[in-house]
Amino acid sequence: MSNIKSRLEFDKILERVAFYASFSMGKQRVLNAEPSFSTLIVNRELNRLKAAMALTIEQGAFTFGGISDVSLPLDKASKGAVLSVEEIVDIGRFNYGSTRLKKQYDGLDKGYEALDDLFESIVALPNLSQATSKAFGDSGEVLDSASTSLKEIRHQIRQTRQQIERQTQSFLSQNKGALVEDVVTLFHGRQAFLIKPGDKNKMEGSVLGLSGSGQSVYFEPAFLSRLQNTLQSYYHQEQTEIERICMEISNLIGENSPQLLANLETAAILDALFAKATWGAKNNGVVADITEDKLFIKNARHPLINQKEVVPNTYSLLPPHKMILISGPNTGGKSVTLKTMGLFVLMTLSGYPILADEAEIMMVDNIFVDIGDQQSIEKSLSSFSAHLETVSHVIEHATDKSLVLLDELGSQTDPLEGESLSMAILDHFRTVGTWVIATTHFSRLKKYGTQYEDILIASVEFDLEDLKPTYRYRENVMGESNALAIAKRLGIDLDIVEKAEAYKKESTYEADHLMEILERKIVENDALHTQLLEEKENLEQTILDQQSSYNHKIETIQQEKQDWLWEQELLFDEKLTQLEKRIQEMDQMVKPTERHRVLKEVQSLKPNTIVEPIHVKDTVKINKSSQVGVVEKIEKDIAFVSVGNMSLQVKLKDLTRISGAKKEKKAQRSHKVSNQKSMIPLEVNVIGLTVAEALPVVDKYLDDCVLRNISSCRIVHGVGSGKLRTKIHEALRRNKHVASFELAAINEGGAGATRVVFKA
Repeated sequence: MSNIKSRLEFDKILERVAFYASFSMGKQRVLNAEPSFSTLIVNRELNRLKAAMALTIEQGAFTFGGISDVSLPLDKASKGAVLSVEEIVDIGRFNYGSTRLKKQYDGLDKGYEALDDLFESIVALPNLSQATSKAFGDSGEVLDSASTSLKEIRHQIRQTRQQIERQTQSFLSQNKGALVEDVVTLFHGRQAFLIKPGDKNKMEGSVLGLSGSGQSVYFEPAFLSRLQNTLQSYYHQEQTEIERICMEISNLIGENSPQLLANLETAAILDALFAKATWGAKNNGVVADITEDKLFIKNARHPLINQKEVVPNTYSLLPPHKMILISGPNTGGKSVTLKTMGLFVLMTLSGYPILADEAEIMMVDNIFVDIGDQQSIEKSLSSFSAHLETVSHVIEHATDKSLVLLDELGSQTDPLEGESLSMAILDHFRTVGTWVIATTHFSRLKKYGTQYEDILIASVEFDLEDLKPTYRYRENVMGESNALAIAKRLGIDLDIVEKAEAYKKESTYEADHLMEILERKIVENDALHTQLLEEKENLEQTILDQQSSYNHKIETIQQEKQDWLWEQELLFDEKLTQLEKRIQEMDQMVKPTERHRVLKEVQSLKPNTIVEPIHVKDTVKINKSSQVGVVEKIEKDIAFVSVGNMSLQVKLKDLTRISGAKKEKKAQRSHKVSNQKSMIPLEVNVIGLTVAEALPVVDKYLDDCVLRNISSCRIVHGVGSGKLRTKIHEALRRNKHVASFELAAINEGGAGATRVVFKA
């Protein structure tokens, strides 16, 4: 299988994916990827990959910080070995990192069911976490808190050092005459003083050695010798205590090593999974669906070709087809096409995303590849012999569920024999029912493919003007080698080219000439069809743009109109309130003349709004009751208005038009509405509506609540800029059925909703 990975260049893709892995075990799992031929396993891995890609896109990358390969020290601990401080710290970091990984997943705001089993298998070990964090710091140092004994020993060490420092300074100040240098020096790890040889017997202490010049001696006073011996004793006790602590925690790690190793294995699986998901997301990849007998890849892009330059192609191998025979010129892209289809099948069965818009991949039981020159000097095999050896192996092992990729079938030998052998090989695979994708130059092999309905003829396009491949894949079209046309464009003597064409005609059947003409017509028709599709798409887009622009203008005008009407109404209400106060004052003063004058002023303040004509199906408001309904019919100056379950007769002059007739809804949906007409929810949601759209909805809902004797309700308007909430509150103040209203409680929406209480 490694041979197939290299021939399809899957190994190069694995190296790119491994870049996104966080630690060595995850990288190794990526690089060691192998396809599975079990439908159950493949579907499980692809479902996990889909979930991981969705999580990566929606939530961002996961953190694998602190996780490293600690399998070796875990193995040692399981066998009773005492681990070093560094090894324990690494295991502590891993334990913390894996626990944090699980917490990240548990804290997501939505679930990814396919990943649940992996994250659930990670078991937190709080006792180990507590032990390691108490004993060791982030940088690997052993903390005083590791044990009471260690804390006391280190306290003694600090005190002894302070004593050494104090008494050393005292010795320096009292014996300046005997000192060669007024400093403390080190001799074989022990502090000492450089003194004159003649003074060595004048002080209590020991001579540790002579200086290089012999002009001074290294002298350790008795007090310093005692203190340094004491200090060394404490250092030894400290090391012994650290070793005891390491043994204790190593035993704890050993007890938990099976679970830690299981957590490590899960972390490696997740690291590799999210490396694949990240690579797929960054390259706009998809996860293919597994099918029984279909291959369909829309806008496939080879991962190793620059994504800005790659030509997307759509490949399909659908029943009744089980073979694809691809023809075309050299360097035209046949091998790339063959490899892309085979590679995407291999990647899918290995649990990897592929670069396409959508894909369906059939489940195969094996993949066989015969691509490139397999000449072997060691085995003394020619290219053709090596080719036949590979084909022989494939013939022996391929089944009706296998996929076989054959590049340049029957080449590297006599053309007539190569053609004949190739057709016989394809006959065998057709009999077995094997899926086959093959490339060829042979004319007879191309015609062979047209004779059977289970063979799909395809080709890759070549631009004769620029003498370069376009890499466009075309189904149901045979490709030409175009050798003579290319020779002519490259400047080969015209006489030679013409003679070659004559020889070609002599050896070509009339049917071949007709086939070539048909192929050219098909190419011309394809080009025309593509051009017409582009023009159609451009025209449809233009129509959509114009319609969108028109709708936007209409909405803007309607919104401006409604805003103006509301402003006028609010202005009128404000002035009306002021004048009503004046009327009340005048009623008390009993001045009918003045009161009559003010009433006239009130009438003159009414906004001179445009009265729109009312039609059947229009949504209207009854001015006296503020109820909202729909006009069912009109007889002279009387309108029959449907309000909830009631039908009211109202004069046209007492109605205000809110909006035009609503579009007819689908019969099925209308039926559902009518069945639920008698029911009303305890809240209405107008989030996303404009003020002009929301107020009629709220008015109608309030009327429905009153008709059904509902005591209270909730209006969900959202927070936003606050404009919609303000307008709704103004409407509630004017509604005679509303006893009170207030912002909803925090658990009911807070400032984004209003609780309304109706009058009894």
